[in-house]
Amino acid sequence: MSIEHDYFGVVEEDSAGGLYWSETIEVAEQPVEVVLTAPDAGGVSATGLDSAAAVIHALEGLDARARDALIADLSQRESVTTSYIDQRVDDMGESLIDLLVHNSGDIAMDVLRSLQLLRVTLRPDNTGDDEAFAVFTYSIDPDESDAVLQVSFDDRGDVMAVDDGE
Repeated sequence: MSIEHDYFGVVEEDSAGGLYWSETIEVAEQPVEVVLTAPDAGGVSATGLDSAAAVIHALEGLDARARDALIADLSQRESVTTSYIDQRVDDMGESLIDLLVHNSGDIAMDVLRSLQLLRVTLRPDNTGDDEAFAVFTYSIDPDESDAVLQVSFDDRGDVMAVDDGE
């Protein structure tokens, strides 16, 4: 079975009955891997695919909203964002300075401004209120895929959570 959509074209069902589509898209002059995945093709509706396409068309705006959520998360001392920054500073030491695109002296804000959006995972089958529809994955070092921050959105484009991707 396959599903045809105006934006995604024909999305084939894999051998396990799920859907998978991937493409690299430029966001703010940086390549970002965009992946559409669903474990059960039967759970994907045309509305879910339309919403996924809308997310792709709004990537820059959603990226800005995700970064705002990361900044808001800094206000809590024990937050995932604060822990991520503290760990990067400990692990990378002075080499972290080389990765910063801004160096204002406020290391936390400089790290957040320097995060790269690596991947956006779309789940067109997750259209419920408590399910992540889109997950934006960030890292200060794109070669370090284990040390990431993730911001999850619901299918309406509202931020649901900030986590460390574990």
